[in-house]
Amino acid sequence: MKTAGILLHISSLPSEYGIGSMGKAAYDFVDFLKKTGNKIWQILPIGPTSYGDSPYASISAFAFNQYFIDLDLLVEDGLLSKEDLPEKKTTTKINYEELFNTRDTILHKAYANKDKLQKEFEEFVKEEDYWLDDYANYVILKKEHAYKPWFYWYDDFKYKRLGSMMWFKGEFNEQLNEAKFIQFLAYRQYFKLKKYANEKGIEILGDIPIYCAHDSADVWASPELFDLNPDLTPRFVAGCPPDGFSADGQLWGNPVYNYGKMKEDNYAWWVKRVKHSLKLFDKLRIDHFRGFEAYYNIPFGDTTARNGHWLKGPSYDLFKAINEAVPNADIIAENLGFLTPEVNELLEWCGYPGMNIFQFELGDKDVCPLKDGFKENNVFYTGTHDNQTILSYYNGLNDRDKEIIDEVCGIKFTDRPNLKIVEFALKTDCKYAIIPFQDYLGLDDLFRMNTPSTTGNNWQYVARKRDFSKELVKYITKVLKESERYA
Repeated sequence: MKTAGILLHISSLPSEYGIGSMGKAAYDFVDFLKKTGNKIWQILPIGPTSYGDSPYASISAFAFNQYFIDLDLLVEDGLLSKEDLPEKKTTTKINYEELFNTRDTILHKAYANKDKLQKEFEEFVKEEDYWLDDYANYVILKKEHAYKPWFYWYDDFKYKRLGSMMWFKGEFNEQLNEAKFIQFLAYRQYFKLKKYANEKGIEILGDIPIYCAHDSADVWASPELFDLNPDLTPRFVAGCPPDGFSADGQLWGNPVYNYGKMKEDNYAWWVKRVKHSLKLFDKLRIDHFRGFEAYYNIPFGDTTARNGHWLKGPSYDLFKAINEAVPNADIIAENLGFLTPEVNELLEWCGYPGMNIFQFELGDKDVCPLKDGFKENNVFYTGTHDNQTILSYYNGLNDRDKEIIDEVCGIKFTDRPNLKIVEFALKTDCKYAIIPFQDYLGLDDLFRMNTPSTTGNNWQYVARKRDFSKELVKYITKVLKESERYA
């Protein structure tokens, strides 16, 4: 059966406290999905964000973004009083600096009442110990080092020298406990929300980036798993080679993995990460799938990606290990970018759905993939978090390309082009069709989620309560039924 979903990150849910959370607006959105016949709620990575605010550059591959903890639910649990809450105001754009400066103080007040959930908390700590200790150590040490990256900490803590770490854990026990409690609150709220969604027939599609940020709990805790120098600076970093869109390529800056070391224990870290993610999500999108077959290695210190080179990745060995540990894992591969026959063969062997993005399928007038159809075992998107909104994309086309799109999607002068393109996406033969919420609304690029290779105005989009109108429910229900995707 073909199904449909909507891409809307937790941070983008309507909010009165600065950022979307796992409270009433999240439950209302689940109800919205159910009413409209959608089956999938796709979100972005849920890790704590740092400099740049990108969920794709988190400080942990396992922790939860504490900003998503709903404050009103903490009042219901007796962990906060109404007087502890900030003044309510409709959020139109996320101000991460304000959250950074204020949210810890509020959550600290909730920790003061931890005894109300002590037994649950202890069970959580026991169950999540495989990542939670390292994360708590990292965030408290980072705070004590004035939020500097771990590779600028005092050597005793940078290198995790045993005596110093034992002293630290004893001296800062209460702060470490608080960091763990905040994670407990986030996970507790999330799993209640997930249970509600699943009971309504809604599956949550999560997302994990392929790489970790250099300044992260993961690299600090296990530097041997990454390609680092003895001083723990990267030898090489990740990115993409120059192409028709970028003469310099893309320099991401993440340290690449030491796959030789990872192979020694059959990729246990990756297996642990995927298992953890599939505990959180019903389906899992893995970013930059092609990087597992071969990855682009750029010398650390280079200012462009021009001098990089390709190296073979773990390929089949890694996915054999994942399949053994998590049989029938429901994974979607982000198979965009420079693909080779070897990448396509690996994807075919894994059996994972790949992705097609409307904005990347225009081709030219004679060879236009949009006219040819797409693999059934795929996910079709009008765009992703990195793309323009579909309205701005359409409005920016030249006359020749707009003519192609008009022909393919049946767009007439009186039509709303964003909706005709949405309808085209829904009517493809692809197993899944997922539409960014902004594309249903016909919003322009002022409301896009991210513009790659830029900083300062990304990840700030917040939907408004009035966006989830009865008229939109009626429209989505109608088009999902017409495209045989209504669930």
